[in-house]
Amino acid sequence: MISKTFILLSIMMIFSVLKLSSQTENKDVTITSSGSGKTLEDAKQVALRSATEQAFGAFISSKTEMFNDQVVADQMASVSSGNIKSFSILNESQLPDGSWGVTLKALVSLDKLTSFVEAKGIAIEIKGGMFALNIKQQSLNELGEVKAVSEMVGLLHEPMQVSFDYIIKSSDPKSLDADNKNWEIPLVVTATTNKNMDFCANYCIKTLAALSLSSEEVTSYQSLNKAVFPVVINYNGVAKTFYLRKQSSINALNTLTSQWAYYTRLFTVKSGMDELDGKGEDRIHDFSSKRNVKTINFLTTGQQAATFSWQDKRTLSQIEKMTGYKVNPRGVVSQFKHGGFVVFEENGHGLVAAIADLGFMDWNSAKTACDELVLNGYSDWHLPTEEELNALYINLKKHGVGGFANSKYWSSTEYNNSSASGQNFSGGGHYGYNYKYFVRAVRAF
Repeated sequence: MISKTFILLSIMMIFSVLKLSSQTENKDVTITSSGSGKTLEDAKQVALRSATEQAFGAFISSKTEMFNDQVVADQMASVSSGNIKSFSILNESQLPDGSWGVTLKALVSLDKLTSFVEAKGIAIEIKGGMFALNIKQQSLNELGEVKAVSEMVGLLHEPMQVSFDYIIKSSDPKSLDADNKNWEIPLVVTATTNKNMDFCANYCIKTLAALSLSSEEVTSYQSLNKAVFPVVINYNGVAKTFYLRKQSSINALNTLTSQWAYYTRLFTVKSGMDELDGKGEDRIHDFSSKRNVKTINFLTTGQQAATFSWQDKRTLSQIEKMTGYKVNPRGVVSQFKHGGFVVFEENGHGLVAAIADLGFMDWNSAKTACDELVLNGYSDWHLPTEEELNALYINLKKHGVGGFANSKYWSSTEYNNSSASGQNFSGGGHYGYNYKYFVRAVRAF
């Protein structure tokens, strides 16, 4: 006769096997990722590749050398390989320059991905977090959100520069002396939004909607004592609130909003004898506000974004040579490519700066943070040298690009055994390693 104890133990063993089987056969993770490309298919492939790369780094191995092989990386990210079990498009939009941006949600099979990599003869390291999918999934969502928001800000950088039309008005000249030799002519340039602004607003809204925590997820985060970061987008008379997971995502959005003045000033005034770029005292639309919640106030086509006014001082002989004032948009002046804002470029090579600061930290932490950064598909970021840091100031900060703080930044250039070079963007200096300053990563291309 079979004892009750034996039956109970048998039942427990069966449930254990079923539970283990469930854990080992269903290692799937959902990843939200984004990408851009010349065609819609190119953009999808970039987003799928990003999804597999995130899953690989979070659950299998921190080594990503294999992603440097374009063929292998594309095979990994193909639906036919089985690594991507399924995906759904959350946002697909064609940019004003004809390229495409995509945000999608992919279901990645960790088991298939592991087998695929091993079949390529690559040794891998299975991370313990593979057995804590819920916790890892949450961390992965946070990482994916920061990547997607950063990529969105970079993708919108060039369309925002061509989102304005300009008109100029001049008033009657006023004499500045009794001899009528010197005059001043009052000028006003008005910047009005065009249809590209609607594209930027809609792309931002769709992307944030794809990334936003649901009400249930907000409650879950709060129950875990984790911060939630609301963002309000006002557009076309409607206010929408989105809930993000990381301060780093807000930092990336802050870079976008901090560049509003730069975007609106991209005009050239021609008088027939000379040209002036972006001149004038401004009155600008309040694009962003921060009370308790980060708020972005997008305009629609045909709305006034800013006015720029000044007195154009001229001599009589100059006025006689002038043919009248004309104002033209400058087009795209600052580029975003190779993962960041272009600092300088020559013969296809140059330097780019990351979307936002990495934080406020000591020198050793700054070097480590830059070396370990993976952003916009690149992992070769570094702390800028003294010369590179100065180039950031001259080519980006002074023009209002990059969202830099009015504060000191670290460089990688060491001064002696106890200090390294930094810059407060108004002059250089040498600071002790234990001091804390802002950090912005760069990469060469």
